[in-house]
Amino acid sequence: MSLSVGLALGGGGARGAAHIGVLQILHENGIRFDSIAGTSAGSIIGAMYASKQDPKWIEQRFHEFLSSDDFQAMGTHRIQEDHNPDSAMGQMAKYVRDRIVLVMSQQKSFIIKREKLERAIDFLIPSKRFDDLTIPLYVTTTDLHSGEQVLYDHGNLIDAVVQSCTIPGYVQPTERGEQVLVDGAVIDPVPVEVMKSQMDYVLAISITKNSLPDMKKKNIYEILTRAEQITSRFLAKSKMEKADFVIHPSVGGLHWSRFDEFDTLLTNGRDAAIVSLNELKVDLKRKNSIFYNLKQKLGIKS
Repeated sequence: MSLSVGLALGGGGARGAAHIGVLQILHENGIRFDSIAGTSAGSIIGAMYASKQDPKWIEQRFHEFLSSDDFQAMGTHRIQEDHNPDSAMGQMAKYVRDRIVLVMSQQKSFIIKREKLERAIDFLIPSKRFDDLTIPLYVTTTDLHSGEQVLYDHGNLIDAVVQSCTIPGYVQPTERGEQVLVDGAVIDPVPVEVMKSQMDYVLAISITKNSLPDMKKKNIYEILTRAEQITSRFLAKSKMEKADFVIHPSVGGLHWSRFDEFDTLLTNGRDAAIVSLNELKVDLKRKNSIFYNLKQKLGIKS
């Protein structure tokens, strides 16, 4: 019996493209996983990989998705951060948009219906139930009512991933009894601890933003936004510290909606994996040797 290796895939919307690039390099070099845990975007990539174990197919399928009507229906292009907020027109557009959002936020709990996200997830993931997967998968989501994590590893795969990817305030939450189920990253941006309880060795891939944007105006909105960004980064960092090995592709400060940067993010994922590859191989070999020697001392047969 050799060292069991788990993969923890963090959340980050469009930045999940970097996961694909990392997986391509690891797969090409013979690194495989006994179990996967995914949060938000990581749950999508994890489910796709656990379905076919083919990172090249994942890239191809995503390109098909980004050209599809299902992707256009998501409307993410309409919420991307301003490319030129300093221009007169850019400032006016932001002024109008912010006030529309403020009015909507007082009257609605979401912008797009759950069904649109469900169609998108169903397009991307060929397996529909956890039992159909070739690798065990754990999907995290958050119950806003109780403030607790909800973990799925069996049953309806599409439903679980939809819940894990439900960005609060953007996608309609899933309501089950008293539960109000949304994005798993609210509690667990990088699900290392889920894997720690199952596997001997945990590799984490984090797509948390590498940098914070400049604070242009120190108003209430900017201060609240910056506080939330700092909290998210600190939480992700604390989770990653519990992994045996972490790969953190360069994702800059890209907003979760920047699917137009898909190819760049994928390349950055490949580059990060290439840089980390030899160190990861050495660490896996060392930990596997320690694990084997410990079994020998305890009299455990392989």
